[in-house]
Amino acid sequence: MLFVPKNIGRAIAKGERELKRPRMLLGLLVTLALALSVVMAVPAYAADVSVAKGVTPPEPVAYNLTDTIHYIILIMNTSLSEDVVVQVVSDTLPDGSPGNVAGPALPYTIPHGQNVTYTCDWVATKTGTVVNTCHVSGYQISTFNDTFNRNGEKSSLVIGREVGGTASLVNKLGLLAPWAVLLGCAGIVALVMLRRRRQA
Repeated sequence: MLFVPKNIGRAIAKGERELKRPRMLLGLLVTLALALSVVMAVPAYAADVSVAKGVTPPEPVAYNLTDTIHYIILIMNTSLSEDVVVQVVSDTLPDGSPGNVAGPALPYTIPHGQNVTYTCDWVATKTGTVVNTCHVSGYQISTFNDTFNRNGEKSSLVIGREVGGTASLVNKLGLLAPWAVLLGCAGIVALVMLRRRRQA
């Protein structure tokens, strides 16, 4: 039977314990590295919200001065699983004034895959291409509560219209002036010829 001194046995046991410590530390470091890689690989969710601006009805293509343009603001939550909270809905009319939007009271939640509509009217006060702009903001209900800010625009064409009064009278006189001059000349020629006949 082999006899091992107690001192040597203790030294061996101590050495085994010292060898285990680096292995445990290495295992902890590997675990921590894996956890960090998983966290960094998780994508930062962006709120899936889109805003569309239109008019109703879609016709006419062009409006006249004093026509009322009926704008539509469509807010869509295109997420497949996350709901969003809408906090702000504002509108800027083509003349720069704030629009009076009509729709759900703020704030409110749009479930995933759903949409909400607002409306706003403007009486055309200027001609040319006019642009109406809306702004929508809020946040997505998720782990990160991502905020969103979306803008929408709608361009329309407004043309002039004769609304009576001085402008209308001037336009009509401009059309009649050449005929009036022609008739006046014809009358003068007729009077000259009539006088010559009487003198003959």
